[in-house]
Amino acid sequence: MSRALIARNRDLRRLEDEGYTLRIVDEAYLLIDNVPYVTVNGEVQESALILHLTLSGEETVLPADHIAHIAYWVGEFPYEANGEKLLALIKGDAKRMSLSDSLPTVYELSAKPDYGYSDYYHKVSTYVEILSREARLISPDSTAQQWKVVPKEDEPDSVFHFADTATVRQNTVDLARKLRNDRVAIVGVGGTGSYVLDLVAKTWVREIHLFDDDPFLQHNAFRSPGSFSRSELEGGPVKSIFHAERYSGMRTGIIPHNTRIDEANVRELGAFDTVFLCMDGHRIKAQILETCMDHNTLLIDAGMGLYRVNGSIAGIIRATAFYPEHNGHAADCLDMAGDAVPGEYERNAQLAELNALNATLAVIKWKKVRGFYCDLERELNCEYVIDGNKLINSYRLGTPS
Repeated sequence: MSRALIARNRDLRRLEDEGYTLRIVDEAYLLIDNVPYVTVNGEVQESALILHLTLSGEETVLPADHIAHIAYWVGEFPYEANGEKLLALIKGDAKRMSLSDSLPTVYELSAKPDYGYSDYYHKVSTYVEILSREARLISPDSTAQQWKVVPKEDEPDSVFHFADTATVRQNTVDLARKLRNDRVAIVGVGGTGSYVLDLVAKTWVREIHLFDDDPFLQHNAFRSPGSFSRSELEGGPVKSIFHAERYSGMRTGIIPHNTRIDEANVRELGAFDTVFLCMDGHRIKAQILETCMDHNTLLIDAGMGLYRVNGSIAGIIRATAFYPEHNGHAADCLDMAGDAVPGEYERNAQLAELNALNATLAVIKWKKVRGFYCDLERELNCEYVIDGNKLINSYRLGTPS
C-alpha cells in the first residue's frame, strides 16, 4: 500500500523523484532515510526523519495545526558544524520518546515557518535542509538525495528483488495481477525470443521457462536487448542459460532448459499456460500446436518473412494466437514445414528493430488474451507490413456476445 500512496500523491512522488528514500510505517508515519547530520563528535552520519502522515481517503493532507510543524528524529542529538547543539530544531532539554512499537525512540523536532507548510514536500525538504546543511560544511557531498533502490514491501511474494514502482505509478496493479499465475514458456530465445523474454520478465508472471540449446554467439549480441561485453560472449554460452542469468539480478522464476523442443520432449509444453513460439519454420511446430491445443495452452507464434526489393528489405512481421477452440487458421499462418531456401531473415541477423517489434506484437496479444489490454476485435493474426507501414488484422472473432 505504501508504494501506491507515494505514487498517487504529488508531494510524496516529487520527493521520491528527487532522490529521497521514503517509507511508510503503520500507514501513519512517513520516514525519510539517509538524512545526513552532525554528531556531538563532529562526525557526519545518517539517520531517519519521521513525520505524522495524515490522509483523506488516499490523498495526503497536513496534520492538525498543533502538530503540523512537528517532526521526529531517530538519530543522535544533532549538532551544528561548529560544535554547538542544533537548537533551531531541538531544545536543549529534549528527551527521547516513543511513537510506535514499529519505530525506534525519537527526538521531537520543531521548525515552524511563518506561513506554515504547503505540503509534505515542503515540510520534508525544509527539515532535511536544516539538518544536512551543517553536514555539508564538514562533508560537502553529504545529501539525503541518494536515489536508493526501493525494497519490495507491498508485495511480499513478489518475483522481483526490488519494488515494482512502475506498475504502482501506472495504476495498473489490478491488471498486473491478471498475469501473475501464468506459467510461460519461450521456445527459442534468439532475436525475437530474447525480446519476448525482456518484456515478459518485467511482468508479474511466476515462471518463465526458456527452451534453447544454441550458443549465444557474437552476432546474437546485435539482435538481442541490452548491451554485452566481449567477455560475456567468450566460449559461446548457451542462450537459455545466458539469458536466465542476465535477468536473475532483477527477478526470480526464470528457468533455463538447455534443450530444443523435439519429438522426445514436445509434450512438456502442455504444462504451461502460455507458449511463445519464436523459431523458424519446422515440422515440430505441428506437434507443438497439437500439444498446446490438447492441454488448453495459449500458443502465440511469432515470425517474419523478409525479402529484398530495389536494394532494400521488405516483408511482413507476424504474431498469431491459437486456442483450442480457435486454431483452424494454423494451415494459413503457421510455417510447419520450413523453407528450403533461406530468406533475408536467415542471411541477415542484424534486424533488432524487427525482432523487437515481432516480440512486442506477440506480448501485446498475450496481454490482450489475459485481460490486461482491451481486445474488441479478438484478432487471431496480426501482420505488420514494412512497405506501407500497415498493421493488418485477420481471423477476427469480434466482441464477445
